[in-house]
Amino acid sequence: MSEPYTLKNYSPEQSIGFLLKRVGNQLISMIDRALAEYDMTHAQLGIFLKLLHGPANTAADLARELMADTGAITRTLDRLEEKGFVQRTRSSADRRVVQVELTAKGKHRADQMTQVAINALNHHLRGFSPEEIAQFKGFLLRMIANA
Repeated sequence: MSEPYTLKNYSPEQSIGFLLKRVGNQLISMIDRALAEYDMTHAQLGIFLKLLHGPANTAADLARELMADTGAITRTLDRLEEKGFVQRTRSSADRRVVQVELTAKGKHRADQMTQVAINALNHHLRGFSPEEIAQFKGFLLRMIANA
């Protein structure tokens, strides 16, 4: 198969990378506007979702899963802990490891925040059939595997 992009046919506005980034930014903007009512952000949503659904349960896990700086994750966890949404405890198996989990209050907030994300995704996927959505997800997963 020939390469999809060449110097002759490449246009930033038509680049899949540019379009993915644009959709991502639109989703983030919509999610942040909706989460403002809860005094939360999309970055915090990512932490909530990873703690709720796994596989992350340490700051290092969260940083790796969310492709974020560990310092930024730690600062965000500090704020979430102050608000009573997460708690950190030393691992009984390895005292060097600090595990993070949602509190009951955090789990309740995670449900609210998850609904915000669902609403934003559904808004952006209006007009797509279930088959198109499955195909689109398949394409994205193949791109991730190619990376």
